[in-house]
Amino acid sequence: MLSWRAFLAVLFWGFSFIGTKIVLREIHPFTLLPIRYGLGSLFLLSIQLSQNRSFFREFSSRDWGSIFILSSVGVSGLGLLQAFGLLYTTAIHTGWIIAINPLLITLSARFFLGEAFTMRKMIGVLSGFVGVFLIITKGVFSFSFFRFTSTYGDFLVLLSALAWTAFTVGGKGFLSRYAPMPTITAIMLSGFIVLLPLGLLKGEWERLFQLSLPAWGGIFFLGLCCSGLGYLFWYSALEKRDSTTVGVYLYFEPLATLIGAYFLLGEEIRWVTLLGGGMILFGVFMATQNSRKKY
Repeated sequence: MLSWRAFLAVLFWGFSFIGTKIVLREIHPFTLLPIRYGLGSLFLLSIQLSQNRSFFREFSSRDWGSIFILSSVGVSGLGLLQAFGLLYTTAIHTGWIIAINPLLITLSARFFLGEAFTMRKMIGVLSGFVGVFLIITKGVFSFSFFRFTSTYGDFLVLLSALAWTAFTVGGKGFLSRYAPMPTITAIMLSGFIVLLPLGLLKGEWERLFQLSLPAWGGIFFLGLCCSGLGYLFWYSALEKRDSTTVGVYLYFEPLATLIGAYFLLGEEIRWVTLLGGGMILFGVFMATQNSRKKY
């Protein structure tokens, strides 16, 4: 049975790159990101306070140090890398490159957590990296691909995927000790606090009064839907279904970006991008699905 919560969460996240591209036509990333995560934090905070007014007390002073580090990597660092990357590359490229996250997590878990690395996982990781290579180079197998404007953005987006991997693997112990939503709320609030000085230093707040309706729509979509409702729906879906079933919906995220970017941004769909994206999805499937049990 279809989980509409998981579907909507993935749809929001897939369209987040499109929303970011639209807003960045009119304001700087330093202005956008504090507003986005400020709105997301406010939304999640209101939900948490309505359920438990003292949830902040669950975290010790040492925990807040961990929250600050995790938010610096997984919220502010990741957000900055993605936003600046999207200034140079397409939403379609971004969607496919971000889809490699499960492979990076699998690889990192092998080296840093000592998790088993089977032949199936190795094939998956290699397939995924070849797919990313095809997307970044556009099928040009020489160093001339560095001339592409999008190459710089693609590498920044790839770094953002590494930031999410560091957040996921490095914070595994901490994140497993607390309920997901209170922890995500605290991390996002901390990320907003980290980003706020950048927005104040940029000082282009007067431009907010000159934004177009599409830009304002993009800001509220990113803040309330992608950074707010997306997490709420995702973890709500996980409470009702097992993680393997819900995780399958993540395969739809780059496809949602592809369809949305084509119709809303007019981005070109290249055959080599589809080939690379297909290899990434195949790699993720190989690396994350458990081998069938032999009876």
